Amino acid sequence: MRSESTVDKRVLLSDAALARIVDATAPGCSGAVGVRGEVVWAAARGLANLESGAPVTTATRFDMASVAKQFTATAILMLQRDGALSLGDPVGSHLDRLPAWGRAVTLDQLMHHTSRLRDYWIRLEADGLTWSDHVSHAQTVDAIRRMPTLEPGEGYSYSNSNYVLLAEVVHAVSGMPLREFLTERIFAPLELELDPTPLLVAPDVARSYDADQLLLSPGWEASGPMGIFSTPSELARWGDQYREGDIIRDDVAEGAADDGTGDLYGAGIYLEPDGRLSHNGRFGGHITAFTVSADRDTTIVVMCNGHVSPRTELDAALWRIWDAPADAGDEG
Repeated sequence: MRSESTVDKRVLLSDAALARIVDATAPGCSGAVGVRGEVVWAAARGLANLESGAPVTTATRFDMASVAKQFTATAILMLQRDGALSLGDPVGSHLDRLPAWGRAVTLDQLMHHTSRLRDYWIRLEADGLTWSDHVSHAQTVDAIRRMPTLEPGEGYSYSNSNYVLLAEVVHAVSGMPLREFLTERIFAPLELELDPTPLLVAPDVARSYDADQLLLSPGWEASGPMGIFSTPSELARWGDQYREGDIIRDDVAEGAADDGTGDLYGAGIYLEPDGRLSHNGRFGGHITAFTVSADRDTTIVVMCNGHVSPRTELDAALWRIWDAPADAGDEG
C-alpha cells in the first residue's frame, strides 16, 4: 500500500509534469490516476475553447474515441453470458442485408479485428463525403453493407466497421440501441457519468482542434467504435473493473488476436506483453490514452482536445511517477 506521504509526493510531481508538458495557451489536456478505484490525482491545463479562452478543467468532457470499443465489446460479452448470442455466430445470423461475407464473418472476428472488413470511411470517402459532412449511424451501417468484399489476407486488421456492426448486433439482440444498453447495464449500475451520445455538444465538452489549432467539426456519428464522452476521472474509476469487477470478467482475454507487434487485441482492449491493458483513441482533435497496470491496481487516463496535443508525453510522465518506487522522482 502507498503511504499518504508517498501519494502526496506523487501528486506534486504529477502537477509539475502537467505544467511542464502542456501549454496553458493551447488546446489542453486533462489527466487522472485511479488506484484501486479511488481517483488519487486529477488535474487539467490548457484551453477547452480557444475562441472564448475557457480553460480545460477536471470536469471537462472529451470524446474518448476508440477507447469506447471496450464498452461495445463488453456489451457483446454480457449478451453471450446471458445466452442471447455466441461469439461464434456469423454476424449475418443477427443482421440482415449484409453481403456474402455476413454468412462467414463471426462476432469473434469482429471483436478481435480479424474479419478483414474494410473501414467504413473508405466507402464514405468514395461517396464524396468529407469528415465534416453529417453521416448518421444508419448511413454508416448502409456504407458497410455496400462493401461487397473483404480485405485480402488473414489475421488482424484494425477496422472501425467491426464495432459499428457489433453495436448493431447489441441492438438487434437486446432490443435496445447500444447507448441505451450501455447506460442501463453498465453506466447506471456502476454510477459512472459517461454519455454515449456521438457528436455530443455541450458547454462542458471541449472543442476539437487540428494541428494548426483550427476548429474541427466532425459529422460522422457512428456508435460502437467511438462516441462516448467522459472525463478522465470517470474512465479511471471504470478501469478498476479490470481488477475485481463483476462486469469485466476473464472472457475479456479469450480469443485475443496478435496484432503483429507483440500486443494481443482482446475485447476492445490491447493486452500488452508486460501485462498492462491499454487502448488509445483519436477522433478529430479529441485524443485519449487509457492504461491499466499489470497488477490492475492503477489506471491512468489522459484526454486532450488538440490533434497534436502532448497526450503521449503526459501519459508517459504520469506512469514514471505512479509506477516508480516510492522514493523515485519524475525522470522528466
